[in-house]
Amino acid sequence: MTDSKARQSSRLQRKTFRVSEMDCADCATGLEEAIRRVPGVQQVRAAFHTGTVQVWVSPEVEESVLQEAAQRAGYRLLPHPAAHSHAEGGHQRKGVVVLASLLGIVAFVLQKQQVSAWMFVPLYLTAIVLAGVPTFIAAWRAVRQRMLDTNVLMSIAVLGAIGLQEWAEATTVVCLFAIGNLLEHLTTERTRRAIRQLMDSAPETATVVTPEGTHTVPAALVRQDERIRIRAGERFPLDGEIVEGYSDVDQSMITGESRPVPKSPGDTVFAGTLNQTGMVDVRVTRTYENTTLARLIHLVEEAQEHKAPLQHLVDRFARVYTPVVIALAVLISTIPSLIWGDFDRWFFRSLSLLLIACPCALVISTPVALVAALGTASRLGVLIKGGIYVEAMAQVRAMVYDKTGTLTTGKMRVREVQCLDNVPEGQLLAMAAAVETASTHPLAEALREEASRRGLSLPSVRDSRVVPGKGVQGMIDGKWCKVGSAEFACTHLVQDMPLLPSAEEEEATQVWVQIDGKTAGRILFEDTRRAEAAQVVRELRRMGIDYHVMLSGDREPIARRIARDLGLDEVRAPLLPEEKVEAVRELRERFGAVAMIGDGINDAPALKVATVGIAMGAAGSDAAIEAADIALMNDDLRLLPYLVGLSRATVSIIRQNIALAVGTKLLLLFIAAPGYLPLWLAVMGDTGVSLLVTLNALRLFKHRHEEVSEELRPSDEPPRL
Repeated sequence: MTDSKARQSSRLQRKTFRVSEMDCADCATGLEEAIRRVPGVQQVRAAFHTGTVQVWVSPEVEESVLQEAAQRAGYRLLPHPAAHSHAEGGHQRKGVVVLASLLGIVAFVLQKQQVSAWMFVPLYLTAIVLAGVPTFIAAWRAVRQRMLDTNVLMSIAVLGAIGLQEWAEATTVVCLFAIGNLLEHLTTERTRRAIRQLMDSAPETATVVTPEGTHTVPAALVRQDERIRIRAGERFPLDGEIVEGYSDVDQSMITGESRPVPKSPGDTVFAGTLNQTGMVDVRVTRTYENTTLARLIHLVEEAQEHKAPLQHLVDRFARVYTPVVIALAVLISTIPSLIWGDFDRWFFRSLSLLLIACPCALVISTPVALVAALGTASRLGVLIKGGIYVEAMAQVRAMVYDKTGTLTTGKMRVREVQCLDNVPEGQLLAMAAAVETASTHPLAEALREEASRRGLSLPSVRDSRVVPGKGVQGMIDGKWCKVGSAEFACTHLVQDMPLLPSAEEEEATQVWVQIDGKTAGRILFEDTRRAEAAQVVRELRRMGIDYHVMLSGDREPIARRIARDLGLDEVRAPLLPEEKVEAVRELRERFGAVAMIGDGINDAPALKVATVGIAMGAAGSDAAIEAADIALMNDDLRLLPYLVGLSRATVSIIRQNIALAVGTKLLLLFIAAPGYLPLWLAVMGDTGVSLLVTLNALRLFKHRHEEVSEELRPSDEPPRL
């Protein structure tokens, strides 16, 4: 049975659609129920804040069948290209709602003037029809699907008020609900804007360079390895590698970097980024649907699938709350009227309870904040794969770091030149750099850079050759010069080695230099520490993350030196990848929530084991993005405190929203029990609070991380999309 299910799952196709007019949690639930009934559909996930639905179906299910099912529920499924502009509707109802409200006000004034009913009742009815038709249609569709959603409860309340001839109440209820829906649509659009701007950023056409000249073609038709040309002021339509030309590129929308990045032949560029200064030719490395931008959009939209624990809790509570309050409303409308009579009074009270039963404010209290947090983070080049990781990041109490590429740049530099037998330091360095001229080894590059920094001229070298696993040698002015390991370059180990401390004592990487058969000295190297690393560790301590650990595959003395300089609490080295996994598991047992940050490639197993795995410099790396729960698209370690602060602010707003939604409902239930609650106030209790929790969540779009010290903030303003 298990194998059968696995085979069936492997055959499923995932189809993603945009959905028109899906602006609330009930809308998403109704759409899910409608599509789920289609034979061959295994799973449906609708996210109203991103306006998308994902459907896992058997290959034989046609898209037209899914579209018909959605239409029966009142929605249209639209194509969802990887990066294409699209506009949302919703504003056309603004005039209708305003007109309905004005008619209701005129009718109310006439009623208070005690004119004949035939003068104001038609106005009330017209207002109810204008404002309420979408609600009534949605309610009918929900009933056909055997669902009790907000539209059904609202329609019952309006029809009940009409039956009692409470015209003002019925009109007020339906108009307030329509206004609330309109405002909710407009505020929800704010959370979709970042994704839509991302989609708009990549040009739909590309200029392809061929031997015959240049041709403008749709970007979707450009194949890998084709050559395209991008002029100054244009955006890159596809990912690629520069083959000709130089420019400065604004890639803030992908990496969050606030300054343009110089680009030259061999450098990578991303779709949607802006070519600012020069014309460049680019070899395409990713097709239209596989660009980093398309993948970023896809993962941001997918992030809502991973619900936070608070969201699961709220969803479970809402499923119980609504039927309980509906049952209470039925009891209030029947039992007291059978005992004491006065059915109209008790029925009116039950209508108030029905409106209070709407769980909208509660249901959206969590997802609206999580979507706002995901959108805010994406503007700084931080890709969070789901709300569950936002909540987990807020609870982290220990931080685990990989060394190379995380706390250090991964680029070696010369720390010290140590000479023997009075060999001049400059001569030793110049000769070593000259011999290493043709080498691509990181230490060779560090030697050349140090010689250049000191302004040394390099002597000419003859017969330069690499000795695999040992070093490099060459002839300089008739003398052999060897650069490499001690066994290779030291001729008299017993006499030479005791003169200098061991590499372990020096906590450094070393190469020895031999000139004309005699050991002339050695050069010590160290990995360059990130300038902001120590400040970031201090800032995280200030924010309450008290334990910091380095896991490294490097030698222990080297790792220990860097850990000591950065003020870390513990260092474990040297470790193999599987030993890093065990170390992270042990730390989780000690501290609970543990975050690990690494490059996302050789650290992938350990990142998966951590409560939250964070990959640095993930732009353009599918492996890093896949491995991590959170991906920092650039190498800015200062985003780490920002991420912690944003996560904590998000959880705080979620708790505020839940408290506001639940507290308001309980207060209204208390007021409604003795019969003091008019219908319009019951509507405000749901629609108004829904709007409040949404607006409260939108504060996250302006989050600047006030907790983080000024010098550690990634930038004064997040990059604009």
